[in-house]
Amino acid sequence: MVTAERHPGDEPADAHADGDESALVRIWPLFGLCLTTERLELAVPTTHDLLNLCQVSASIQPPDEVRFQQSFLYAASPERERQLLQRHWRALAHWRPDSWDLHLAIRLHGTAIGLQNMWANDFAITRTVETGSWIGLPYQGRGYGTEARAAALDLAFTHLGAVEARTEYIHGNEASLAVSRKLGYRDNGHKVTARNGERLLQHLMALDANMWKRRSGRPTRVVGLTDCLDLFRAKR
Repeated sequence: MVTAERHPGDEPADAHADGDESALVRIWPLFGLCLTTERLELAVPTTHDLLNLCQVSASIQPPDEVRFQQSFLYAASPERERQLLQRHWRALAHWRPDSWDLHLAIRLHGTAIGLQNMWANDFAITRTVETGSWIGLPYQGRGYGTEARAAALDLAFTHLGAVEARTEYIHGNEASLAVSRKLGYRDNGHKVTARNGERLLQHLMALDANMWKRRSGRPTRVVGLTDCLDLFRAKR
């Protein structure tokens, strides 16, 4: 039997890619964090995810509806896509255990359809997180937003030791309010801000750990968290 001789560099290209990815995860464990729900997968966006998010972000609301999302999501191309990328890269570059912003691509059948993020300042002391999200218009109305936020909350309360989660929505955004109500949030006041020269009323909502524990939802499968705990300043 003749055996082919192997030489350095003869390894398949994907073997190198897998090795590079594993090495990167060892250095920056967040790249190995993955949340899995009944229908979705949430993970730090890959380059492929970012390209999908750039595409799906072109349509997040009907054109005649009040703009409820961050202003950059309504910018013309390519400014919208550039800001989306910059915000993600900035979140990674500025990450500190006492001030972090976790961006998670919401994947449906492997394709990123939106973004769920969760952030905190002085988490080791406050044990409080805040959340925000958006999903492409073609995927709205199917419960994906609720499922994605529930996964983030499960990560916060069950695995990171959070005691409270907060969110807010612009007056009139009934879809966001419905998701919060479904997940057990309570009213927590309001604030007035200015956006694009207009007065903006934002409603605040909060959810505590005890309320979350009483919720009868399916648990989220979390992989790759142990090595990330120091980055979140979470209790082991």
